[in-house]
This record gives sequence, structure tokens and C-alpha cells, in this order.
Amino acid sequence: MKHINDIEIQNYIAGRLTASGEQQMQEHLAICKECSNRWRKAVEVWDALGQWDVDTAGRDLTERIIAIAEQEGQDSIKRNNIHKLWKEILPGVLRVAASIVIAVGVGHKLGKYSVTGETPKTAVSQNRPEYLAALGLEWSSELAWFILEDDTANMGEEQ
Repeated sequence: MKHINDIEIQNYIAGRLTASGEQQMQEHLAICKECSNRWRKAVEVWDALGQWDVDTAGRDLTERIIAIAEQEGQDSIKRNNIHKLWKEILPGVLRVAASIVIAVGVGHKLGKYSVTGETPKTAVSQNRPEYLAALGLEWSSELAWFILEDDTANMGEEQ
């Protein structure tokens, strides 16, 4: 059986359920002892809070509460404006940062070339065909050279 959650119990106590919702709640509370106990405890708390009289020492706090609420509203508007501003500025800032990183990298490489005048040497693939080196394949005999050798160069010699 599915139990009633605390929010549903609070809505029932506060009278915020529809007529059919109240009917279903009453039927469930009649047959479910666990939910019925939770409902009774929630009613006790609800009644205790309803009887609570806050002593404000003769002061009217209405104006102060309204002022605090208005200030919070203004702060919220400021935070939203700052958030919108960052959403508009951030892409531009990231583009500039990326451009700087690329420019520094390219400048570094070009600076090395301008000083030495030589292009960087690439690793030699240990005398094996480049396509084997690129594929990470190993070859171990001269037969591999013969098989992988381009036949068009030898065709003229055979004829």
C-alpha cells in the first residue's frame, strides 16, 4: 500500500485538497494505522502553531518586515542583472582568452623558427615504411619489404 507523504498530510490539514482528494485521504487514513498516526501528530503541531502568540513588545513590525522584503526584492533584481551581464560578457571573454592562448602558442613556435631558421625535425621511423609507422605496425623481415613494395617501379624492369 502506498503511504501518504507529509506534504499531502499538510495540504489535507490546511484544507487545500479537492473534495475527491479529501475523500481519498479519509479512506486511506481509516485503513492505514501508520498514516493515521502521522496525521494525528501533524494536527497537534498545526494546532500548537495556530495558538502561538508572538510577543513583539508593543512594536508594530509590519513596516520593518515590508522594508526587509522590498530590500530582498531589490537585491534579487541586482543579482539577476549581474547574472545576465555575465551571460552576455562571458562568451566574449572566453573568445579573447582562446585567441591569446593560440597567439602565444603560434608565436612561440614561430619564434623558435626565426632564431634557428630550421624546421623542427620529426622522429625517424627506424627505416620502416611511414604507413606502417603511422599504423603502429611492426615488420621483421625483408619479405615484408618485398610484399609491401610498390610494384609499379619494378614493372618496367621485367618487361
